[in-house]
Amino acid sequence: MGTRETTPSTIAVESARNVAREVVKHGPLSRSETARRLDLSPASLTRLTKPLVETGLLIEGEDRADPQHGRLIRPIDVSADLRFIGVKVTLDAVHGVVTTARAVVTERLEAPLEATDPATVTEAVADVVRLLLAREPRAVAVGVALGGHSSDGRVVDVSRSLDWHGVPLGDDLARATGLPTVVENDVLALTQAQHWFGTARGLRDFALVTVGVGVGCSLVIADQVVRREDPDTPTVGHYVIDRSGPVCPDGHRGCAIAYLSSPAMCSAVSLGLGRPVGYDELLQLAADGDVVASRVVRESAEALGRLISAVSTLTGIQNVQLSGEGIGLASIAPDAVEAGIAVDRPAWARPLTTTIQPMGFDEWARGGAVVALQAWLDRYPVAFTAAARNAESAAQSESSVPTLPGNTA
Repeated sequence: MGTRETTPSTIAVESARNVAREVVKHGPLSRSETARRLDLSPASLTRLTKPLVETGLLIEGEDRADPQHGRLIRPIDVSADLRFIGVKVTLDAVHGVVTTARAVVTERLEAPLEATDPATVTEAVADVVRLLLAREPRAVAVGVALGGHSSDGRVVDVSRSLDWHGVPLGDDLARATGLPTVVENDVLALTQAQHWFGTARGLRDFALVTVGVGVGCSLVIADQVVRREDPDTPTVGHYVIDRSGPVCPDGHRGCAIAYLSSPAMCSAVSLGLGRPVGYDELLQLAADGDVVASRVVRESAEALGRLISAVSTLTGIQNVQLSGEGIGLASIAPDAVEAGIAVDRPAWARPLTTTIQPMGFDEWARGGAVVALQAWLDRYPVAFTAAARNAESAAQSESSVPTLPGNTA
């Protein structure tokens, strides 16, 4: 009938993946707590955990007293030796980080990007990955975050900012570096990082709105990230806030990009002051009370509030995370953001929860590392056994090489 049969082994593999995800996200956890969270019997958990420990993903901690029952327990946790590489591609630079399995950044690297054609970007990213591997050879996977859409994590279907169509970036980088590589939209990657390890950790429903060179929005509903499957579906940046407002590069009047993108704001202030003004200077001028910069920032902040209100009204989400390299405008004019939210919401509506989280490009790269981690977990048992095999081989040939897990090049 065209329906894939679910075999016991398939169920066991997915159950093991669920155990790994739960411990990575929330560990260290006792076995009883892990079993309770996943509705597993103690015997099933023991059977599923054994290969995860043997292949090095999970470790058993020291015995400790259970404060609730008083008996000794041995918690399970993720290995502290695992490392993942995350990369954020902008129009003029490649930002790379190495993280632990809990997304703690241990290494950082930035390299200029001379051009944005696929060959140049691929080589620049590969160079950054190689340099990071030289510092941290335990890395087992790479995640690349960029402004674009990928339906399979391997091919960039479209990136309007880079002017790409059908670029096999993931496969090309995997061949160049020897590490499995996943490609993801940068806003989705940042959302995954916030969902698993950031300010939105523990929230089952939230929206992430980002402001910077572009305007982005991603949703988590019922603990799942909502993916935009069609690359030709307009993003939230084209949501019209005020039809009498400024015009964006695509010719739309009054959309979010026209109000909120850093190039649009800089252009408006530069025109008013009669000289070029960068984004950081723009925010500083507004903070110092400059009339032109203050007006632009307040108008943009109110537009941000109206965008937040629209996202909440259309989705029912009450918690909105604000981020991106340009989100400083919300910190400078928080009252204007609140005024914008209030314009389109009835007085009886429950107040929204908004959290401002300013982030540099390292945080976007960290999002790439998190999607690399997630993809690696999804490849169980292939990824784990390969890593363990490489680690064992490396340990036999050179005793100084860490035993878990090594570069798969």
